Amino acid sequence: MTSANIKLRKIRRADLKYFLKWWRDKELIKLTSGITEKSTKLLAGYFLDLLNNGKDRHYLILLHHKAIGHLAIMHKNKDLFEINIVIGEKEYWGKGYGELAIKQALRLAFGRLKYKKAYLEVRPDNKRAIMAYEKCGFVKNGIKKYPRNKYQPVVFKMVLSSQNKPIV
Repeated sequence: MTSANIKLRKIRRADLKYFLKWWRDKELIKLTSGITEKSTKLLAGYFLDLLNNGKDRHYLILLHHKAIGHLAIMHKNKDLFEINIVIGEKEYWGKGYGELAIKQALRLAFGRLKYKKAYLEVRPDNKRAIMAYEKCGFVKNGIKKYPRNKYQPVVFKMVLSSQNKPIV
């Protein structure tokens, strides 16, 4: 497996079908954001907001031209971004594709985009994701509580700075 197998492509309007599928998957919801089930109209509106957001960068993760997930580089300030990733196609879980996509995103963010620090949030029970993040150089640095979110009441916070980033 090489990073050449994985490509990040900016999302397009035609990608809505993938997002609708992934955002309706109960297992994915429990592992990620805790988005609750909503109508197609509401989810499509949320997708259009992502598509038209000028600050953040949203990518489809492609494996040999097949959409397998979504990755976002979310601008917080000139030095800081949040990274979000979902491998939406379950047959690709645990195979290292998320790690490869994250490393590509980090090269972009720390290189061309000139960010200095990345952070993310992850559910403590999402062991595969935590392992991938640690392989990319992220370290746990705290816990955040969301008492009103039944899917995500507690998350680990993880950070990575450009000074201590691994070779990716």
